[in-house]
Amino acid sequence: MTKAIPEPIPYYLMKKIRQGVITGRYPPGSALREQQLEAEYGTSRGPLREALRLLQLRGLVTHEPRRGFRVREYSAQLIEQIYRLRAVLERHAVEALAGKPLDGLIAELVRINQAMSGHFQSRSIEAYLESNIAFHDAIMATANNEPLQKVIEPLNEMAQPVRFLLLTKRFENSTALDEHAKLIELLSQGDLKAAAVFIENHVIRNIDSAAQLYPCAPSAASA
Repeated sequence: MTKAIPEPIPYYLMKKIRQGVITGRYPPGSALREQQLEAEYGTSRGPLREALRLLQLRGLVTHEPRRGFRVREYSAQLIEQIYRLRAVLERHAVEALAGKPLDGLIAELVRINQAMSGHFQSRSIEAYLESNIAFHDAIMATANNEPLQKVIEPLNEMAQPVRFLLLTKRFENSTALDEHAKLIELLSQGDLKAAAVFIENHVIRNIDSAAQLYPCAPSAASA
């Protein structure tokens, strides 16, 4: 029997801190003080700094000399930029499905949407959001466009705290399940043109609601 290879400590720490950032346990603009995190996770400074730099690459934290790492702050303008660029890239991913067999993708999307439905019923916001991410990731994987994936991954990460906060405010009003079902229907019909337009609108639909969560631009002192 093959032994499972232990996860490197920096990646374990990165995932734990990432969860705290997305769920708001570490609020936007808050300092990620290394000494406090060392005590919290029982780790040394080297792996912790590597974990924070991984989060910086993902767009979830920022770093300034002599001021250290902070959780990324958001403004209405930044949110609009993130959402609109994500929408264009998601549309491109659907367009890139042309000529590819879609039966496997459609089956996977149906499975993920069913899992999302279960998370909705149990009001598990974290699991619901992670399944939502998996739904879009499945499309991206089938599109098989490495440059596209490298561009959209940090954008999606930057959007996760915003999306989680929005869900906590209006979880019962989420229409993602119905919209995913419509997208699956369009893909099943082979109507990639309509599916591409639909997914673009699906992503940007929440721009205004998300932007209202962060009405003020971050100050220069706390960026």
